[in-house]
Amino acid sequence: MIYLDNASTTKPSDSAIKAVCDAMERFGNPSSLHSLGLEGEKIVEKSRSIIASELGVDKKSVYFTSGGTEANNMAIFGCARALKKRGARIITSKIEHPSVLESFRALESEGFEVIYLDSDKDGRVDVCQAESAINENTSLVSIMTVNNETGIIQPVSEISRILHEKSAFGVMHTDAVQAFKKTDCSKAATGADLITVSSHKIHGPKGVGALYAGVNRLNALIYGGGQQQAIRPGTENVPGIAGFGAAAAETYGSCDKLYDRLKNQILANISDVKINGAEKYASKYVLNVSFAGIKAEVLLHTLERYNIYVSTGSACSSHKPEPSHVLKAMGCSADDTGGAIRFSFSSDITEADIDKASEILAKEIPMLRKYTRR
Repeated sequence: MIYLDNASTTKPSDSAIKAVCDAMERFGNPSSLHSLGLEGEKIVEKSRSIIASELGVDKKSVYFTSGGTEANNMAIFGCARALKKRGARIITSKIEHPSVLESFRALESEGFEVIYLDSDKDGRVDVCQAESAINENTSLVSIMTVNNETGIIQPVSEISRILHEKSAFGVMHTDAVQAFKKTDCSKAATGADLITVSSHKIHGPKGVGALYAGVNRLNALIYGGGQQQAIRPGTENVPGIAGFGAAAAETYGSCDKLYDRLKNQILANISDVKINGAEKYASKYVLNVSFAGIKAEVLLHTLERYNIYVSTGSACSSHKPEPSHVLKAMGCSADDTGGAIRFSFSSDITEADIDKASEILAKEIPMLRKYTRR
């Protein structure tokens, strides 16, 4: 198996699996006062400390969630509603993850003034447009750190600086799900007041994420007990949190050589291809390539016959037939969008895997084009 869909999810590491299994055996509720409960609480706090350290923040401001989607919703709804009386202008971009875009659309229906920033052809949010849009009434800006479809690093720190200069109460949120452990998405690097991270993108278990919330006010989305300072109440997912902490404690290896090897072999051996997003801004964990004259879904299933696994875009929106909103916002043509494949890497992949995948691509794409053009 050659697994090139790590932006969708990663294979859990041995240490994460062990941490999950160990925590399953120590089954006490972390809110209980007896010794079994205290064991669970220690597991949660250890993982909280690890994630806080990675982000360079106070662990008291890290809240565990069911994943990146919930953390994004918690940040966006919680902050926007808390600050609405002070300022109802909120800003995001057209290339965000669906969990961000749909949240902003919902807030738009609640009466918020929502501005959607454009992307340039390089795959980056337009900073000049952001500067024009941000004013003294702007309460929230949400821009992802690394785009989940193209792997392009976004100018979060620049936009954060502009926001904090122009708005006395403005809050910066960044969805750092694709950046965590891969590029620097710390508070110091991004200038963000709210940071979303997720476990299953870094070889941890699914169903657990976290939000750093370094803000004074954040309305809760869930009501219940007093867990996690009542910001995100409910019994914590101790096994998932344990696995997340174990994965976060590990080094996520560089994939630069794998990215370069696959890109160079595709460009050298296959005609009519386009790399989506400027390489100078690439995180090099995601490579998005358009193959002219090819339907991406057909190519995906062709590669699957060889046990090569790729994606046509965000797994969270793969059930929708619409073309990629990210590539569309970048100005890609319908043909480029329809033939785009996302290859995403982890250090589990070998150079031999890349060579094999390149060989199959060079063999199958001319055949698919010949069949399609008949």
